[in-house]
Amino acid sequence: MRRSVPILLLAAVLVMSGCAGVLGPSRAPSDQRAVDAVDRSQAALANVTSYRASFDGRAEATEDGKRITVDVTGAAVTNVSAREMNATGRLEDVDQPRPHGFDRTQSTYVENYTAATDCTRIGWTRQNLSDTHPWTTYTPAGQQLALLNRTDVYWQGTETVDGAETAVVVAYPTAEELRSVPGIEGREMADFDDANVENATVTVWLDTRTDLPIKARREITAGNGGATATADATYRFTDYDEPTTVTEPEFDGARWETGCPGS
Repeated sequence: MRRSVPILLLAAVLVMSGCAGVLGPSRAPSDQRAVDAVDRSQAALANVTSYRASFDGRAEATEDGKRITVDVTGAAVTNVSAREMNATGRLEDVDQPRPHGFDRTQSTYVENYTAATDCTRIGWTRQNLSDTHPWTTYTPAGQQLALLNRTDVYWQGTETVDGAETAVVVAYPTAEELRSVPGIEGREMADFDDANVENATVTVWLDTRTDLPIKARREITAGNGGATATADATYRFTDYDEPTTVTEPEFDGARWETGCPGS
């Protein structure tokens, strides 16, 4: 299953990073009700002082009738007022040998418009983020809304989530729309040049009282030759405006300015 491992990791990385794109057919124009809901949510997120995010999901790859699976989990603590975030993502149950340079855990610390990502216990790489975008764009909830703001969105009615009434908005982003969303670059874990993201659906649940995101879901299909992978992840956003302290990690090892060695 040589092709399956990178395609599986591609799908897992996409759901962990909160990014997905698809080269799909033409779509119907946005529903104005969905557009208005996304606009209100972006304005509400810009005014929060802090929040927490968590996510979990699963990616599966198949090739020649064989299947491999990886679970993804993660969490982020965000202090919007201080412009600080500490986030960790993890891949579990990879039942194939690790590709060169692959590590199951990735941690990222953001302070103002500078991001630091760990390089598999040999140091950290530094990335300067563009300050032409709102700082919340680089946080988990901000990534969801930034993508919805760049694609056609559709109203799916209301639904109760954790006791709150939510507006449900769905989107089917293209690869070009994906590239337009600024993000934090992580470590390269495999060669994805030959992999194609074939399909993606993004659904976001917005609290009708506060307009803030409560939940989001990413569903992705990718392919590479005879190998295919599917992945889905669910994000949950909690503790808005609660007292929050973001702990700065100990930056052991070297500090790399041009990406992790070997990436």
